[in-house]
Amino acid sequence: MLMKQKKATAAILAATVAAGLLAGCSANSNHNNTKATSSPNTNASASPSATEKPAEPIEITWGIHFQAAGVVENTKVEKWLEEKYNVKIKPVKVTDASIASGEVPDIFMLGDPANVSAYQNQGVLSSIDPSMLKEKMPEYSADIEKNAKLFQTVTFDEKLWAIPMFIDLKPYDLAMLWRKDWLDKVGITKTPETLEEFEKAVYAFAKDDPDGNNKKDTYGLTGTATSTWSSGFYSLFGAFGVEPTMWHEKNGEIINGSVAPETKEALAKLRQWFADGVIDPEFITDTQDSYRKKLYNGRIGVIEEQIAKGALPESATVTEMKSLNPESELVFAKNPVGPGGHGSWDWGVKSNFVVFGNKVQEQPEKLEKLFEILRAQSSDEETINMTTLGEKGVHWDFATAGATSGATKFLPGFEKQEERDQDGVRLFSMGNITTQAYREKYSNPALNEAIKTYSSAPNLTDALLFSALPSDGKYKADLTSLMQKYFAQIISGEIPLEDFDKFVAEWKARGGDELTKEANEMYKAQFQK
Repeated sequence: MLMKQKKATAAILAATVAAGLLAGCSANSNHNNTKATSSPNTNASASPSATEKPAEPIEITWGIHFQAAGVVENTKVEKWLEEKYNVKIKPVKVTDASIASGEVPDIFMLGDPANVSAYQNQGVLSSIDPSMLKEKMPEYSADIEKNAKLFQTVTFDEKLWAIPMFIDLKPYDLAMLWRKDWLDKVGITKTPETLEEFEKAVYAFAKDDPDGNNKKDTYGLTGTATSTWSSGFYSLFGAFGVEPTMWHEKNGEIINGSVAPETKEALAKLRQWFADGVIDPEFITDTQDSYRKKLYNGRIGVIEEQIAKGALPESATVTEMKSLNPESELVFAKNPVGPGGHGSWDWGVKSNFVVFGNKVQEQPEKLEKLFEILRAQSSDEETINMTTLGEKGVHWDFATAGATSGATKFLPGFEKQEERDQDGVRLFSMGNITTQAYREKYSNPALNEAIKTYSSAPNLTDALLFSALPSDGKYKADLTSLMQKYFAQIISGEIPLEDFDKFVAEWKARGGDELTKEANEMYKAQFQK
C-alpha cells in the first residue's frame, strides 16, 4: 500500500506551514454533511474493580482544533474526556511559533500534506506503523482503505507520518447561485446550464437594468483573485477543463493548469467579459465574503457558492439574502458546461490529517491511549457526539423532533461556534476521522441529495491529491503570485492576451519546469494505475 516518496526539502516549512494549519477543509463538518455507529467503543477504558487501585491518568498535550481561536481551560468536554479515558489533558494552540520553540503536542491536526511533510522534515512528528493503525482502529481503517492513495500523500522515506481523513460528500463544493428574480426580469426563464447560456445571462445583468432603477450600476459577476491557492473564476476555468495551479493528468503526463493551453482560452473569454463591462472591476480584490455582500446589495447577479451555503432554503447565504432583501429570489444550479466540460475547484477525497508529536514514539503507554481515544473518535457514537456536537438537549438536537438519526441542529445559546468553543465543543474533535456508518446516520438527507445533484466532483481535482513536491517550498508561492498578477492584468486588459505566452515561459523558467518534472515522477511512482 505504502510506496516511496522523495523526501521534501526543509525549505517547504517556510513556504507552506504559515498557511497550513488552516489550509484543510473544516474537520468539524459532521453535522452539516455526513456524520456513525451506535455501537459502543469496545476499546474504551474498563472501570477498575473495587479492590484495584485506579491507574494514574496519562498526561496528554492536545493540540486543539486548528480553526479554534484559542484555548479555553477546563471545559465540559475536556473534563468528560479526562474522566472517560483516564487521562489528564493539557490543551494547547498549535502555531508556527509554538512548534519552532519546541512545544510539540502529543496529538494534533494538520490541514495539508505539505504541512505534514514540512513538520516531518523538522523532526517534529512520530512515524506511524500502518499495521498498528489497522489493529487499533479497525473500523476506520476498513473505510479509509477505500481511499488508500491518501496514504501516499503523507508517506516519506517509506514511513507513514499521519493518519489521513477522508470526505466523500463535500458540502463545500462550489456551484452557481443565481438571482432568479433578476433572470425573470431580463426575460430568461431557464436557469443557465451551458457557457453560452451563462454568458447571455451575465450580459443581461450588466446591460438590461435587472434591478429596475434606471441606472447602469449592475454587473454580471465578480471573482476572487485574492485566493491563496488559485485564480478565482473556478467554474469558468472549469468549463474549459482546467484549474490554475492544480496538477492535471493529460494523456499520461502531468501538467499544471496555470500554463495549460485551455487556460488561455478561458482568459480570452474573461477578458472579453471585462471589456464589455460584465465583470465587476473590483474582482482583483474581491473575496467570497465581499462577493456575497455584492449579491445581497444588488451589484451582481450570480456567485460561485458552497453547496451547503446556497442549495437549500435554510442555507446560510439564502437566508441572509432573504433577510436583507425580502423581495429577492435565489436559485442554485450546476456549473456551466463549456468546451472542456464542467466543474469547479475540487479538493477531492482529501480532508485533514492527524499527527503524533515526536516524543510519543518513546512512550508506548501514551501511544496506546491515543489510539484508544482515536478509535472512539472514529467509531464510538457517544465520544464523537460529545466532541463535535456537545451534550444532546443542551448543545444540540436532531433537526426533526423525536428523530434518532438524520440532520442535527445547534440549540439557542450554542448556534455560534465561539459559543460552543466555550464548552470545548470542537476543541478536541478530530472531525472527518469518523466511520462511514456514523456519517450516514447523522447526515442531512436533503443536503446529501443537493451535493449529489450540484457537485461536479471528481471532474477537477489534483492528480497528486495535493501532495507536497520536493521543490514546492522554493517555487510554489512565487509561481502562484506570478500567475495571479498576469491573470489579473490579462483579464482587466492591462496587458495583451498574447502575454500569456510570456507568462508560460517565465513560469517555466522560475521553477515550473522543475516542479513539472517532480510532479510526473511522483505520479508515475505513486499514483499511476
